[in-house]
Amino acid sequence: MKVPKSDDRPKRRGTKRNRHNRAAEPDHVTEMLKLCLQRICELQADLENEEEMPDPEAAGYTACAMETLQFLSAHGLPPDHPMVRSLKERLLRNRE
Repeated sequence: MKVPKSDDRPKRRGTKRNRHNRAAEPDHVTEMLKLCLQRICELQADLENEEEMPDPEAAGYTACAMETLQFLSAHGLPPDHPMVRSLKERLLRNRE
């Protein structure tokens, strides 16, 4: 049996087919899907940028709490002193 060469095969005409032998989608549907995907990517990038930006109020509170504990330590109060422990617990509790 003779195998047809690529030149001998009949040319397909009409609707384009994809690899699953389905008719190709119209261009407007493809363009709409591309726009939707682009918008989803933009929104995802915005969410990632928001997560990276620290909350200025929380950062200020943390800096103030650390400075307070450093002050007490510099003036001779050890970290296990009851006043330092209770203050630290209170500052950490109020951080949220």
